[in-house]
Amino acid sequence: MKIIHLFCVLCCLMCLLCLPPSYAESPPIDEYKIKAGYLFNFTKFITWSEESFETFNICIVGNDPFGESIDPIEQRTAFNLPIKLFRLTAISKEQHCHIAYIGTGVNAKSTGLHNKNMLTVGEEAAFIAQGGMIAFVKRQDKIKLQINLKCLQKSGLKISAKLLEVVEIVEGYCND
Repeated sequence: MKIIHLFCVLCCLMCLLCLPPSYAESPPIDEYKIKAGYLFNFTKFITWSEESFETFNICIVGNDPFGESIDPIEQRTAFNLPIKLFRLTAISKEQHCHIAYIGTGVNAKSTGLHNKNMLTVGEEAAFIAQGGMIAFVKRQDKIKLQINLKCLQKSGLKISAKLLEVVEIVEGYCND
């Protein structure tokens, strides 16, 4: 009887080990899908000065934490322009980015990303201190936005009052 009981316990354990992890725990929130959604929604609440471009360019500079989760954004449009993603190690003078997401480990001051008509977005409050415009800050498992309004306005971008209602405005470095 003990052998049968032991055999049943071992069989149950083997079955549990064979189950995919999604059965054992609730699925984690994909933080970077949410952030990709924010990047797209910025096009609804921030206005760029009118220039003629064939595409609305979103550039990911440095480490790309989004992976494939941001790729569907290329099926959308912004200002009647198709959205185009660029994954770059650095931004050259020839490359125009409407939105530049600066990956962790890239210092915003050293990128020279203080171009007119370019929104810079990055991670954590340190990004704002380095001259970034919008930082994704994680608090209590929620993604919050901090905005360096002075730097954003200096770049020629205009921000909607609706977006200003839901962000934390902070002071930070801005290339003067």
